[in-house]
Amino acid sequence: MTTKWPPANGLGTPTVPREQAVLVSNASKLINAPASLVFDILCDTSTYPDWNSFVPRVTIHSQPSGTPADSPKLVKGTSFTYHVVMNAAKPTQEQPTQLVVTDVSTPTSPSNYISSEVLAKDDSYTADLQSFYRISWKTEGSFVARGLQTERFHEIIERGDKECEVRTWEVMGGMLAYTVKWFYKDTLAEKFWIWCEELKKVSEDKAAKQV
Repeated sequence: MTTKWPPANGLGTPTVPREQAVLVSNASKLINAPASLVFDILCDTSTYPDWNSFVPRVTIHSQPSGTPADSPKLVKGTSFTYHVVMNAAKPTQEQPTQLVVTDVSTPTSPSNYISSEVLAKDDSYTADLQSFYRISWKTEGSFVARGLQTERFHEIIERGDKECEVRTWEVMGGMLAYTVKWFYKDTLAEKFWIWCEELKKVSEDKAAKQV
């Protein structure tokens, strides 16, 4: 059974609950590729220059114990900067955003970052931990110091052997979020849609080559 998403009462995250949300951006897309493949592309920042026009460059600052320091993969605890391009007509004008991965959950290694009680009542999230891949990250560093809290989620939900649905949402709170909303609400809505379109294309192209 597919739950209507996003839910009518809005989206939230552990860092920014829906009652504290100032700006919510979200998008979703069906992808004709295995969920595991899509998740691997999303977590491998070395692939971003090939497909991601919103964030074509990522700097990894540190990896958690057990992960090679030079690994381009996002895992729980990775500290990194997204070099965001808000204006596609000016791709060299980047806005650095420092982030840290808060959670990774897979069918073979499900996490408890979202409690079972929350999963049972909050339709922001997919409840069946065996059916999807999830990664989330939140802001850290100077943006937090200036009064901005954000957390972004991706869920890649299995819809068949070679089909999945990607859902992504970001919730912003804090005083600085009002400024972001005023200047970038429509731009972020478009960028999230493009992100899903580009992830779909690169994933389906790669899946086709593996047949």
